[in-house]
Amino acid sequence: MSRIIGDFILDDGPVLVTGAAGFVGSRLMKLFHLSEGDIAADINTDFPVPSGVRRIAWKLPSPPSGSLGKVRYVVHLAGLSSVAHSHTSKEKVMSINYEGTGSILNWIRENAPNALLLFASSAEVYKPSVSVLDELSPLGPGSPYGESKLEAEKLIIDSGVQSVIARSFPHFGPGQEGHFVLPSFCRRVIRSVKSGEKVISTGNLNAIRDYLYIDDVVMAYASLLANGQPGEVYNVCSGNGNSIGDLLDLITSIPGAGLRTMIDPRLLRQEDQFCQIGSSKKLRSLGWTPDDSLEKGLRLLYKWWEERL
Repeated sequence: MSRIIGDFILDDGPVLVTGAAGFVGSRLMKLFHLSEGDIAADINTDFPVPSGVRRIAWKLPSPPSGSLGKVRYVVHLAGLSSVAHSHTSKEKVMSINYEGTGSILNWIRENAPNALLLFASSAEVYKPSVSVLDELSPLGPGSPYGESKLEAEKLIIDSGVQSVIARSFPHFGPGQEGHFVLPSFCRRVIRSVKSGEKVISTGNLNAIRDYLYIDDVVMAYASLLANGQPGEVYNVCSGNGNSIGDLLDLITSIPGAGLRTMIDPRLLRQEDQFCQIGSSKKLRSLGWTPDDSLEKGLRLLYKWWEERL
């Protein structure tokens, strides 16, 4: 029986998700309707899964802890995801993101040669540019994180494994770790409102980013598995850019507390790209369109943190 995910139809067969306990993995398991026969992998098995889903421990770059059986699709999300943290842990990032991808490819070749792999890469593989980035834009990572993703892409392309590569631009939503930009803003605004403070310290507010809400990202992945061309690369993005300052303004407008911002030099990151906007034309040609507005997504993110602080 086929698997229906929104407007997209996948072949019958088990789905293996790596990094299943993470921000994207958790949401993907729900929206992909994972159930009996599907497999969720992470560094340990201490995480919730939908009923019937089998959990396995797979600490990359090592092999999995046990036999997985045959699978039809592999969604490879596992890896270190922080650009900022990658500058102080270059070897670890390369080990998990690059060598770990090699471990996934080896397993597929030996155990599921007919599986289709979706690899969650990143817009960080592109060379900084003020132009809109399409899939043919020059490559030139500015961080160890970006380098690890680009090297993993090359490994996949040379592997002979059927694959689609998703170059995901920044995304956000409930469950994202607090050190990322938008969750960090939400936490600071909520705490300022509760304490009565009127000023929030920030880093660079001029950088422009192309953000998607998490559910739109997951649906993009479904479209790539259903309709994507194996061997191709697709940007996962909205095609629209917003400054970090504008995003912060949207967040501060949620409680309507009249908060002001103040630049803190200690929060500035010299490696920040000024502008990063992607072209989503190729992805949209597969039938995908984003459903959730930026404002709606930020309200959902804010509410999630408000309930936990």
